Amino acid sequence: MTKKTGVFILKLVVMAAVFTFVGIKLAETWHKVGQHPVHIDWHYCAIIPLAFVCIMTTNALTWLWLARRMGDRSPIMPLLGAYTFSQMGKYAPGKVLLVLMRIERTHRAGMSRETCLLSTLLENAMYTLSGGLVGSMALVVVARNHPLYLLGCGLLMATLLGLFYPRFFFWIINTALRSMGKTAIPPSRRFKLSHMIYAVVMFLPTWLFGGLALWAAVSCVHHVSILHTVELIGVFALSVSLGMFSLLPGGLGVREAVQALFIAPLVGSPELVVVVVALPRVFQIIVELTLALTGGLINSRLTATLPAPPPETDSTSTQQPIG
Repeated sequence: MTKKTGVFILKLVVMAAVFTFVGIKLAETWHKVGQHPVHIDWHYCAIIPLAFVCIMTTNALTWLWLARRMGDRSPIMPLLGAYTFSQMGKYAPGKVLLVLMRIERTHRAGMSRETCLLSTLLENAMYTLSGGLVGSMALVVVARNHPLYLLGCGLLMATLLGLFYPRFFFWIINTALRSMGKTAIPPSRRFKLSHMIYAVVMFLPTWLFGGLALWAAVSCVHHVSILHTVELIGVFALSVSLGMFSLLPGGLGVREAVQALFIAPLVGSPELVVVVVALPRVFQIIVELTLALTGGLINSRLTATLPAPPPETDSTSTQQPIG
């Protein structure tokens, strides 16, 4: 057996293992819904998958924008296909498979491995930072009658805002890179403060659509006003940000626990809470699995190519920060 054949077989095994794991988690989540027979208004359920399609689109475009800021000029559609395909890797234990799958697929489209790694790392950092800031809204709502809790929320927001300082932010990123044995991001490739703010703002639709998905899930079992979406936007953002620090695949369990804590007062019954937090996860996995298969087909026939050369510059000019 040749080396090329061995690598191909290994890829098939890894892909089959990921999709099997996702399928098992989907079945387990759906089983939880079935264990609590309640009346579900399926009309609202149609909103949930649409919201997660919009979330995936927002995240993919933001990652692509980050890669573009780093000088990548690879074709757009193969990169978007690589992004959606690699998202299945987050359901594998350790979360490293997502990065490996994305590097392999984007390299086929011409993106350098270094750019893919750095843009993915920056995407996750901005994603968590944006979600943490928006999620602070949910904490403020809960702590509005407790001065000490409000003080804690204020300190949390101040800490998150402090991460916007580029020197401090990239010190954290470079520390993480060195711990992985990778080269630190040089000053010439670091983002300006304005572009960091742009990236965080670009993630805001993610939390908007996530809050809408939670509102639809609640409305499936218990009628609530659309105005509750404002609070649920913060709940969704907070649950996702905390789930990013979980060692569990895809933040499984952590996100649902945070959402249940805030949703319980809206629906009251524990059985309804279980159904409400399980429905978004079911539809999220279905959407991500469908988009992953579509993305895999988009660039399945591509072979690894050399990354697109950076635009020519005057050799006598000095390097400036990205932007």
